[in-house]
Amino acid sequence: MRRVGVVGCGRWGSRHLLALQNLTEQADIECIVVCDIDSSALKRIQKDSVILHDNPATLAGKFDLDSVIIATPNETHYELGNLFLRQGVDVFLEKPLATTFDNASSLVSTSVQEGKVLKSGFLLRFHPCIMEARKQIRTGRIGSIQSIRYCKKSRREGDASSHVLDALAIHGIDLAEFLLDGQTPLRISEILGSRTSCELTLEYPNQVEIQIEAGWDSSLEVAELEVVGKNGRILVHLQHHEYYKIFNGTASEEYVECKYSPLEAVLLDFLTADSPSLAASTGSILRTIKCVEQARLQLSLQGRSKTRELKR
Repeated sequence: MRRVGVVGCGRWGSRHLLALQNLTEQADIECIVVCDIDSSALKRIQKDSVILHDNPATLAGKFDLDSVIIATPNETHYELGNLFLRQGVDVFLEKPLATTFDNASSLVSTSVQEGKVLKSGFLLRFHPCIMEARKQIRTGRIGSIQSIRYCKKSRREGDASSHVLDALAIHGIDLAEFLLDGQTPLRISEILGSRTSCELTLEYPNQVEIQIEAGWDSSLEVAELEVVGKNGRILVHLQHHEYYKIFNGTASEEYVECKYSPLEAVLLDFLTADSPSLAASTGSILRTIKCVEQARLQLSLQGRSKTRELKR
């Protein structure tokens, strides 16, 4: 039986809590403890099946936790992740793992030293349609990949402490590595925008181009992934978990089984340590954070970057 903590019970932390409650039997969860330093946030949590706590420093020890899910503001991820890993707890950190490559590397090293699991919130790897699309790509149904386009625009206002590259665009970078079987970008071709909205173009081996659009405070709610191959293309509307479209001479809808939502699936993977796992490896996470960090730097320095080689 597992004893699990959720640190941060805001908009996204509350979703983690709901997903955990749905997975109580499948993940063999005995106890869920919700922790937030904001008493007003704790008061909004239904108390029927969870325990409430207000101090992250004493959370793991007081409730003898096995695992902790951290869904707090980005700038707190490193400190909290380090705290729980050193207390001997498996940690699931919402992306980004940390806001700098050095801090993310430090967390990975600590997880290895402590012998604890460290995973991050790249839930789109567990989207049923993306998993099936990846299988179709591997069978050669649309031919070799020529380009990938990821778009995530939200009507929601971003919080003042977050950057759209860390919060939204990072998913597109991770999906590129996932669909391209671990290939990493050669260079950032172009980046335009601001902290709240950006367009990013990456070049990968074999002249594959990745285009990412991400932004808050949008007039439209858009979440989609398009993969263009030599012989066709795949389009996934990410709000739909049961079907996607393939254009290969003719257009067809492909239906898939949806047993779990992407969030439920990524949490179940973390809690049950299934092997092999679709979850991003620590190496993949670090490469993605390195790319985001450099993109964020170029955006802040110039607004528009010239082509620059990514440091290895």
